[in-house]
Amino acid sequence: MTEHAGKIRAAVKACGDSGLVIIARTDARAPLGLEEAILRGQAYINAGADVLFVEAPQSVAELQIIAAAFPHIPLVANIVEGGKTPPISPVELQNLGFKIVFFPLTALMAVTEVMNSCFRHLQEQGTTDNLSGLMNFQDFQELMNVPQYLAVEKEYKE
Repeated sequence: MTEHAGKIRAAVKACGDSGLVIIARTDARAPLGLEEAILRGQAYINAGADVLFVEAPQSVAELQIIAAAFPHIPLVANIVEGGKTPPISPVELQNLGFKIVFFPLTALMAVTEVMNSCFRHLQEQGTTDNLSGLMNFQDFQELMNVPQYLAVEKEYKE
């Protein structure tokens, strides 16, 4: 805890008045308990961190305890479907006092499920014909800005 607080103090000094925001994170909740995570969070805020991220609260009650311990500090919540922190909406988190919410794996897990389904279909059917859920190729090209890239390519072609 002391070493990390020292690193935060160094970061605060290094950024000066640049406007850089320092987010302190503690992963102490899982191995050492909520009380230790809060103690570490307080040390990091005292060292000058602007925002606090206590990783893996395990209930709404724990989220409330964290928010109560840091009523004037912007707090981060990290929601991973199936993870330790309960699935709670951004509005509910905001009402508890959290200002930033990460959903770091949501899209990746959704895309992975779709990819699994696609490859399963390909393996079972031997083709992608009749594969549901595919984006139209033209829409995909538009989304990826392909026409703009082709125009730039054409502009600089010999």
